Amino acid sequence: MTDAQENKAIGPTGAAVGDGNRDNVQDSKQAAVASYSATTARGSSTSVTLVVDSKEGQVKADSTARITSLVQKEVPIQMSRALEAPIALTSFKATLGTAAAGSSESFSLYADPKIGANGYWMQDGAGTWVNLASSPYGGKMVSDGGRLRLDFAIQDGGRFDADSKADGVVTASGAVAQMPLSIVGQASELSGGFWF
Repeated sequence: MTDAQENKAIGPTGAAVGDGNRDNVQDSKQAAVASYSATTARGSSTSVTLVVDSKEGQVKADSTARITSLVQKEVPIQMSRALEAPIALTSFKATLGTAAAGSSESFSLYADPKIGANGYWMQDGAGTWVNLASSPYGGKMVSDGGRLRLDFAIQDGGRFDADSKADGVVTASGAVAQMPLSIVGQASELSGGFWF
C-alpha cells in the first residue's frame, strides 16, 4: 500500500456525506474523526471510523484533539490464530490537543457488525492480547445506528501507547476482532500470557 493510499480517508460505504459516526458532520471536516476503507480477509471493503476525545461516539464540543494517521496494517506474525481479525489491524496516531500529557484519552471505533468482532484487542508489552472495549478496561461495545461501536481508552505514555512517551500523542495498533469466548482467559501458546 502506498503512502497516498494509506492517507486517503473516506467515509463509510453508502454514506452520502461520509459521516461514519453519524453526527451529521462530514468526517473530513472534523480533525477528531477519520474514516477509511479496510480490506477484509475475503477481499471485500468495509468502512472503519475512529473518533478521538469521544463521548458515546461523538466528539466533545470543546475538543482540540486530532487524528493524524488512520491506516490498516497486516496482522503480526506472533498473533495467535485463536484471535480472528477479519480486517487485520487498525493503526492510528492522535494528538490530544489541550489534554495534559500523560492523561487518558477516550476513543470510539465504528465497524460493520457483520465482521463478527467481540472487541478491540491490543497487545501489551508482555505479549498479552486484551480487549480494551470490555468493562475490565473501562470500555464497551454497543450497536449505534446499525454499526458496531467499540469504546475504549488509552493512556498517553501508558502500556498501550506504542511510543511509551507521555508526550500528548497516542500511537496504537489494535484488532477489531473476535476471540471465541470459550478460550478467553486461557494461556496464549505464543506469549505465555493470558487473554482477557
